Amino acid sequence: MLFRSGYAPGDMPSVYPPGTAKRIPAGSTLRFQLHYTPNGVATTDRSKVGFILAKEPPAREALTIGIANPQFLIPPGASSHPVRSQQAVRRPTRLLSFMPHMHLRGKSFRYTLEKAGADPEVLLDVPAFDFGWQSYYLLAEPLEMDLGARIVCDAVFDNSTANRANPDPTKPVTWGEQTWEEMMIGYVDVDFPRADVASADPGTGAAE
Repeated sequence: MLFRSGYAPGDMPSVYPPGTAKRIPAGSTLRFQLHYTPNGVATTDRSKVGFILAKEPPAREALTIGIANPQFLIPPGASSHPVRSQQAVRRPTRLLSFMPHMHLRGKSFRYTLEKAGADPEVLLDVPAFDFGWQSYYLLAEPLEMDLGARIVCDAVFDNSTANRANPDPTKPVTWGEQTWEEMMIGYVDVDFPRADVASADPGTGAAE
């Protein structure tokens, strides 16, 4: 199963360079997962999903990869708790965009590119993460990434009383889908020539 798209409050639609598209094989089943937090009042869901189909066969295929670390525990009262995840580049690939994702205790998020023989390069730095406005950051030009490079994601969480959005600073926090729990995912969009489709392996985030 491949991840096609995701949305969070404030997010923008995924946009790809000319000649790049995501692949939906014939006969695929599309599954949609929505996270709701009840507030005790009956309401109506108006969620919609839209696709723009390529008018001709694209030259490159896009993938969304979630560079995640679900194995964290944020201590009670911690004001700057760091969590890291990372993903190795397993074939020459172009980096297209970013979408950092955390919940109410998210404080900051940074993507860094590490490669042999070079200083680490900060790709995106979000110093004041806001759960209510999780933006999709599109590179002005795709970034070529060679085999052996590594994308490192560094998140910081605020589980203290200073965080006014914090549901309960007295409790430790772990991974979970509810808003009062937490997530740490550095989503990235990448693409590669369609000639590589048969052997392409997007891999999973190697968390630490």
